[in-house]
Amino acid sequence: MSTTPRYDVYAGIHKALRLFMSRTLCTLGSTDPANPHELDAALDLLQRLLALCELHLKDENEFIHPALERAKPGTSARIAGEHEHHAEAIAALWAQRDALRQAAPEARATALTRLYRELALFVADNFQHMEFEEREHNAILWAHYSDAELSAIEQALVASIPPEAMMEALHWFIPALNASERVGMLGGMQQGMPAPVFEGVLQIAERTLAPQAHAELLRALGRGEPQRLAA
Repeated sequence: MSTTPRYDVYAGIHKALRLFMSRTLCTLGSTDPANPHELDAALDLLQRLLALCELHLKDENEFIHPALERAKPGTSARIAGEHEHHAEAIAALWAQRDALRQAAPEARATALTRLYRELALFVADNFQHMEFEEREHNAILWAHYSDAELSAIEQALVASIPPEAMMEALHWFIPALNASERVGMLGGMQQGMPAPVFEGVLQIAERTLAPQAHAELLRALGRGEPQRLAA
C-alpha cells in the first residue's frame, strides 16, 4: 500500500480558516468594549472572516461538491446541509456585528459577550465540519480522481476567486502553512504570476510571517536576504 501523500484540496484553505477563526475569536474575547478603536478593529476583523467564510461555502458548493456527486451520488448531501446551516449562522453573526456597532455604550459589553460566544459556537461547528470533509470527502475524491484531476479542480476554483479576495485569503494562507507547504505554494505563484503581482504576495508574506520564517521563505524562493519594509 502506497504511503505517498495524495493531493488534498482541503488542506490549505482549512489551515487558513482555522487560523483566521481562532485569531478572530481570541481577538473578540480580549477586546475592551469601552475602547471604540479596539472594538472597531475587532469587528473589522470579524467582517473579513465572515466574508471569507461566505466565499469558501460558495467555492465548495460550486467546485468540490459536483466532483463528489460525479464520483458517488449523494455523497455531498450531509455537508451541503451543513453549509446551509453555516450560511444562516454567518448571516446571524453579521446581524449581531451590525447591532454591536450601533449599540449604546452601556450595552456594548453584553452585546460583545454574546457575539463572542456565538462566534465560538460557529468556530467549534466548523472545526468538526472541516474534519469530516478532510476524512470522508477526501477518501471519496482519492478513490475516484487522480492527483492531476484534483489539482485541475482546485485550479478552476482558484481561478474563479476575485483578485481582492485572493489577496485577503493569502494573509491567512501564508502564516497557516508550514515552511515546505508555503514554499510550494509561493513557488508556484512565482512561476505563474506577473512579477508586480507576485511582489504584492511577498509583501503579504513579510507582514504576516516572523522575520526568520520570512527570511527562510525568500531564500527558498531564490530571492536572497529580505529587506524589511519601513515602519
